[in-house]
Amino acid sequence: MLPRKLRLTRAHFALHGSEKRVVSPHFSVSVRPTAVSGGCAAVISKKVAKLSVTRHKLKRRILAVMGPWCGESRSLVVYARPGSAELGFDELSQELEGLLVRALGQIR
Repeated sequence: MLPRKLRLTRAHFALHGSEKRVVSPHFSVSVRPTAVSGGCAAVISKKVAKLSVTRHKLKRRILAVMGPWCGESRSLVVYARPGSAELGFDELSQELEGLLVRALGQIR
């Protein structure tokens, strides 16, 4: 679980500014630098997983992979796309880490 200070709220999503977006078949990552407070979030819609149990499981997995990449200097949001709920943890981890490397570079 992420520390409370690294969790984004809905208010952070309304912020305007330049963002970098990287896309793969199962995920979309949005990175936005912030001066106030940053953090991480995972967004999983009902189109991706109908059952709340599946959505929460996918969110926990995504946040487990994103944890080391979270920081207070940027907002990092991962949007799940259809088909991501069927991925195993290893496949999810490889694809998501590849996206995060593309979006942020080698820096953790």
